[in-house]
Order: sequence, then C-alpha cells, then structure tokens
Amino acid sequence: MGSGGYGNTYLLGGGIRNRHRYSLARKTLRNRFEIVKHLGSGGSGDTYLAIDLDLPGQPHCVVKHFHPKDSNPAVLPIAKKLFDREAEVLYQLGNDHDQIPRLFAHFDEDGDFYLVQEFIDGHALTQEIIPGQRLSENTVLNLLKDILEVLAFVHQHNIIHRDIKPQNLMRRYSDQKIVLIDFGSIKKIGALGAGLTIAVGTPGYMPSEQAKGKPKLCSDIYAVGMIGIQALTGLIPEQIPEDPSTGEVIWRDKAEVSDALANILDTMVRDRYNQRYQSATEALQALNSDVVLSHSLQSADINYKADDTYLLTYRNFILLLGIGLGATTSLIVIVLIYTFINTGTSLPNQPTPLKSFLERFVEFPSAKTNSLLAKSELNRRICQSNCTIAKKTK
Repeated sequence: MGSGGYGNTYLLGGGIRNRHRYSLARKTLRNRFEIVKHLGSGGSGDTYLAIDLDLPGQPHCVVKHFHPKDSNPAVLPIAKKLFDREAEVLYQLGNDHDQIPRLFAHFDEDGDFYLVQEFIDGHALTQEIIPGQRLSENTVLNLLKDILEVLAFVHQHNIIHRDIKPQNLMRRYSDQKIVLIDFGSIKKIGALGAGLTIAVGTPGYMPSEQAKGKPKLCSDIYAVGMIGIQALTGLIPEQIPEDPSTGEVIWRDKAEVSDALANILDTMVRDRYNQRYQSATEALQALNSDVVLSHSLQSADINYKADDTYLLTYRNFILLLGIGLGATTSLIVIVLIYTFINTGTSLPNQPTPLKSFLERFVEFPSAKTNSLLAKSELNRRICQSNCTIAKKTK
C-alpha cells in the first residue's frame, strides 16, 4: 500500500509546527467513506486511508481532515483557503491528467472539513532514492524527465506546487508512472499580518525566495534539481554543503556525472531564481537536448560494453577449456592405440574400463579374425608359387 507519501510540512515563523494525531477511529463520513487507518499529518490536518462503501468492490481512497494545529487567528483563514484551493486544483487537474489524483468529494461535517481524493497504489520515491546509495546518471535522467513531465502540466496552469520532494512523488505500480500528490501547499499566500511570515514547504528542497514567502514557478524547479542531486550523490539535502559567499550548492565532487547533466542541475538549483529555468517545460527541453541524450547513451553503452566484455571473456574461457580438455583426451587415446598396435599387445579378454573406452574409437582384431588373416596369407603365397612354376614351364 502506498501510504508513505501523504501529508505535507508547513513552517510558521521559521519553526516547524507541533504535530499530533487526530484519530477518526473507524468513523464513516457521509455514510460513505469508512476510515481504515491514519496515514500522516500536515500543517492543515491529518490524512487517512478509507474505503468507498458506495462503489463496487469498495475501493480505497484518501481522506484529508482539515483541522489546523496553529490557533493563530491570522493563520487560520489562510490555511482554510489553502485547503479549499487544494480541492479546486485536484478537481481542475486530476480529471485532465492521470498522474494527478482525482477529487471525489469536498464537504464539511459536524463543523469539520474534509477532502476525499483518489488513492495511488504505489510507493513513494523515498524507496528509490535511498541515503547512502547513488543512482546511475541514466536512471536519474529518466527520473527527472518523468517528474518534470507531470510538473509541466501543473505549471501550464500557473500553479506552484511548493512541496516537491520524494515523499510527494509516487511510483504507481500499475504502469510505473510518477504521480504528483499533496497539493496542500499550492496557491501563493498574499499579504499577511504585520510581522508575520509563513513559509510553506520542506527545508532542503525549498529555495531562498520560497522561504521568504515569495515562491515562483522556478521554486519547484529548484526542488526537482535537489532531488536529482540527492539521487546522484546519495546524500540528503541537509548533507550537501553550500558556498557561503554565493549560496550555490557544492555537489559535483560527490557524484559521477557528465558535465552536460551537471550543468543542467546547477542551473536548476541556482540560488538566484532568475538564473534558473523558469518553468518545468524549459527544464525538460534542456534535459531532452541532443547533448544530454548523447552523454546518457554513451554512459549506458559503456555499462553495456563492460557487461558484454565480461560475458565474452567468460564464454571464451569456457570454450578454450573445452577445446583443451578435448585435445588432451584425443592425444591420450591416440598414444594408447599406437602403443597397443605397435607392441603387438592385445587387450585382455576380460572387459576393463580401459578396453571399453578404447573400443569406442578402434576395433581390435579378435582371435578368429587373426586365423582368417593367416589362412589368407598362406593361400596368397601358394598362388604366387604356382604362378612362378607356370612361367618357368613355358
């Protein structure tokens, strides 16, 4: 069950909100959605796995329960707008793109607000991008393109996701496609109360302008770039150093990667937002360039040739070993046959392993055969003598 990717993080005033679980304990909402278990928590509430009692087979779905953990009166209406906006976006995008969850319901009950969306049967990318393990360049290139393809659809609607991270990217089991989940951080927050700053996102994947509450489309590009660097280096974002004078990420010496892909990733994670690719479409075009694809193919070809060379060497070894054993066996047989024939030694009458082995290659004359040959030789000599006498008589 792919439950690891649900739930998002909100940062308020530079700190992480305290989280607590609000259990619905097998409650049935609207006499239709039966809660099965708790999946995760976020700044605006909790997420649950449920079953839809109205549909055949009672398929799984995801229920988000809105109950902010911050009682600040200035934050509450903003969080409620984000929650409502998530429902609007899922309704708008989920029906038009199969890599975005569909919205099934959005309602309030007993003073609480709920959002019901499609359950994605898959696993979060946290199961593929594992700390301490480096992925190959070709694997990372394909992963980046998969993420950017669905993100490009979101950006075409002028929507900023603002919480791109491995936990919010699911690999669907049925077709292995990447599904972008958790749209609870979308929509730019406008003017807030004096002295109040809200940053929505996850540290390490959130660029400086987003941390200041001024996200842009290219803020999502920064997050995708950090995912790529994380996959290549095996390091989580917090372990990757930054240049204190420029704010740029220092990572190239920690990965085996071509200059072509490294340059693109550097552009994606520039500290200054105006130096990055400005949308997912622009970043995707860079990754699909001939230069990058050429380097990717060369990398894959090198790996293939290395494997092929190993297999060829192994096959040659087996072939030569077979030839050597065959030649040795043949030589032994020839020597034994030669020895028996030239020394006049006959094989023993009793069957032996050696006799049986040699008789596979040559038939040795039996006693009866020797007698017949002797008589034939005697007749030949008599005939020759008679011919000589006849000539002298003439």
